[in-house]
This record gives sequence, structure tokens and C-alpha cells, in this order.
Amino acid sequence: MTEETESKYEAIRNHYYHSQLPLNKFHQEYYMNYGYQKPKGLRDAMMKKGITMKARTEFLLKNKLQKTHVLKEFDINEVTNFGIQPSIGKEYLSMKLPAGISKVGIMSDIHFPFHDLDALLCAIKHLREQQIDCLYLNGDIFDFYSISRHEKDKDLRDFPREVELCRDFVKKLRDIFPSIPIYYKMGNHEDRYARSLAIQAEEFAQIHDLQFEIFFHLDKLNFIMVDTWQGTEMGDLLVLHGHELYGGGGINPSQNLFNKVLCNTLIGHVHKTSTTQRKTGFKEFINTYSTGCLTALSPKYMPFSQHNHGFAIVELENGKSKVTNIMIKDGKIV
Repeated sequence: MTEETESKYEAIRNHYYHSQLPLNKFHQEYYMNYGYQKPKGLRDAMMKKGITMKARTEFLLKNKLQKTHVLKEFDINEVTNFGIQPSIGKEYLSMKLPAGISKVGIMSDIHFPFHDLDALLCAIKHLREQQIDCLYLNGDIFDFYSISRHEKDKDLRDFPREVELCRDFVKKLRDIFPSIPIYYKMGNHEDRYARSLAIQAEEFAQIHDLQFEIFFHLDKLNFIMVDTWQGTEMGDLLVLHGHELYGGGGINPSQNLFNKVLCNTLIGHVHKTSTTQRKTGFKEFINTYSTGCLTALSPKYMPFSQHNHGFAIVELENGKSKVTNIMIKDGKIV
């Protein structure tokens, strides 16, 4: 390790030990100051060098004892937090779709480049004809077959080619919808990219140019990223990919979804079109939806699946949502 790198860690240690911020706030506040792209980069570096909340407490206690040799007495009833350290946890909250958007096209589970071209073209053409003012790509847009932990056909293991095709696809989407916001929600298949970097090339994981949105040119195309854990509120509708929830889709994915969230919700992930509506004791309706996919329906790993092609349109007015859950059969809307 170079003297410059060691000096950097010493600067971080000194800064944190003399800061009043909780550990997680310190990561969020100063990660860019030390050349990291995300708070996680600074967090991992500090953990690796033993720069922890426990170490800071020990440092402060040691230095206090050396200076004073006695502990100052205090009335614990006068201390509002009783000396308990702040939590290092945080609430992971959904983002809200900006006001002014009235018609959102939702496509998920394209699994490019293992897409079904006829179904994909059908969805894109319909969304363009409907003059949507926002496109929401709801997870598993790319497949990342080549870096999957699951069984792989050696003839299809060509990661550079897969990257090239995926980059070209999102460029085509921006050409088709040049002036509307496009959101890219990270799904469990997108998680394969970060996991592969962390496992196989940990030292490259923090390199700026390898960050997902940069590596696939989504930043240049002005795509808006939605984190893998994050949902999006479209009026009174919560939109998730589906992997954020525990368990699979089951026989009726939308009913299973209703039992978990108890609010208007739409997911992809399960590759099946389904809709459930239930009425509360206050005469209010709750609607849950799962959308179909736009990839091959009989893949090698599940040749007899009950999957179907589909997508959705969400219309918004005065904070209320209206969902049209659309099925595709043989490249045509059913």
C-alpha cells in the first residue's frame, strides 16, 4: 500500500474520530470528499481499516481519561437520549413520480438479449401510439446470462456481446421515446452485475466507469435510475419489480401480492398477467397487479412455465391511478 493511500486512511480516521456525526451520516456526508462514488465505498474502506464507531468510542474515552483522569458526573435524568448511540440503520423509502405525468408505460422482464422480439415490438408500438409521457422499465430489463450463478450454455456465454446488445437496446429506446422521462428500475437480474463485480473483481467495484448506469451509458441517455430496493409511488399505486418481496408469485401472483402489501401495487418479476381487487370495510377498493414479461416463454430452465407476454399502462389524475394490464399473444394484444 502506498504512502499516499495510507495517508488517505489516516485522514479519514482523524476526520471521523473528531466528528460528531453518526457513522452512517458520516458515510453519506463525506464519501465524495475521499474519492468514492457512493457512501458504500467509504463505508467498506473504513471497515477494512478498522475505522468503526467502537474504535472512535475507545479513542475518545482513552484521550479523555489521559487528559482528566476522572469521569465527570452527570444526572442521567437530564440526558434526553440517556447516552444511547444513534441507530446506524435507515428507512428505505419509495420515490415519488413527479407531478405532471399523466400516462406511464410499464415494461418489465425483457431479459435482453433473450427477449421475444414480436412481443417487445408490440408493446413499444402500442405505448408510442398511446402517447405515453413517461416510460418505466420495471426491472430485469437485461438478463446478464453470462455472469449468472446458474447453469449456463457455453455457446451463449459471451459477456462482451451481451453488453453490446444491451447498450444498443437502451439507445434504441431513447431514439423511440426521445423527449419523455425514462426510468430504469434495478431488478434481481441487474443485481447480478454488482454481485459479479463484488465476488470476482472486488477491487474494480468502486471504479467510476464500471458503475451500472455509466457502464451501460444510461447516464448519457438521461435515464433515471431506481435502486434495487426502492419502489416508486405513482399516485396511489406502488410499483415494485417484485424481488423486493419475500417469496414467489404462486398460482395467483396478484392475490399473493395483495396479502403482502395491502395497498394498490403493481409488480413484474413473475412473468404472469393477473389482477386482484378487494373491498375494505370502509368501501374502498384495493387493486393489485402482476404484469406479463417480454422474454421467451419456454426457456431451457423452465420449458413448461405458465408465463405470458404483457405490459401495462398507468393513467394518473388527481393522485388516483388507473391501470390497464395488457396481455400479448402471438405478437398481438389480446
